Amino acid sequence: MALLRKEDLLAIENVLYEPKKEELVARQFLSINSNHPRYAPVIGYVWYTPTGSAKILAAGASAKDVPFVGEEGGMETLKVYKIVTGIRYEKAEIEAVQASATLGKGPSISLDTTRVSTARRFVAETENKIAFVGDKDYNIKGILNHSGIQYESVALGGKGSTATEKKLWKNKTPQEILEDLRAAKAAVEKNDIFKARVLLLDSDHYNMLLKPYSDMATITVLQWIQSQGEFFEKIIKTSNVSKKHNCLESSQDCFVVLDNDPEIIELAVLLDMEIGNPVYDILGTSEQIVEERTAGCIIRHPSAIYVGGGI
Repeated sequence: MALLRKEDLLAIENVLYEPKKEELVARQFLSINSNHPRYAPVIGYVWYTPTGSAKILAAGASAKDVPFVGEEGGMETLKVYKIVTGIRYEKAEIEAVQASATLGKGPSISLDTTRVSTARRFVAETENKIAFVGDKDYNIKGILNHSGIQYESVALGGKGSTATEKKLWKNKTPQEILEDLRAAKAAVEKNDIFKARVLLLDSDHYNMLLKPYSDMATITVLQWIQSQGEFFEKIIKTSNVSKKHNCLESSQDCFVVLDNDPEIIELAVLLDMEIGNPVYDILGTSEQIVEERTAGCIIRHPSAIYVGGGI
């Protein structure tokens, strides 16, 4: 039987674990929480929104005048799910590649790893989907649809004959787009509890920030945000907020502004992407499973997330 050699397995692992920044979008702005046992079926955490205030009291005030802080929220339990896919090589494929390598005509790596790259991409894309929108079939919630997040349609103001058209960034001036971002920043930073650190938007709307800031300016809207506005620490492009991929009921493009402090939001990964040992059937076909175990996003303070819809 033709077995995968040590160098074949090493090539497979090297490709699988090769970091691909464009695939692991959620990890660009979310910290990984790996504190739970890899075999745990569920994890739990407390989420809440701070409430209350402080008050100046004059002499002689009674205890009933004292305001108390508190929390609105509850206990969240998340089920842990496996993200799985498989890699298969038939006996003839293994033999052909190994024979070519023996004759000095083989590829620079021992085995064709296109399938490994595909497996890695599929697992990473599923991780991103769970982080952003969860999964309706399993009742998983993500950043865009978690209970308690701040969602609202962006303001009217652009050109157009309908309310929908007047919200679209393609019909708005740079100043009107900036006003949408200011509103989001203000909503997240209300009461000075959270900070608007991250902006997420798809490539089409990111490119709209490359318009000139004004007819008289030589800088783009994006350059103004980065140099003058000092709005966000990170601006990240991801298709997960486009209407093609998100789960907003009205199928709208949206942007997200959030505080990504680990105390606020994390990505729960109990078992990071891992490949199993090859298993052979009676025909000599090799099969390996690629697996990740995740519970999606741990969102302790959903009010630190703002979703602007309809752009």
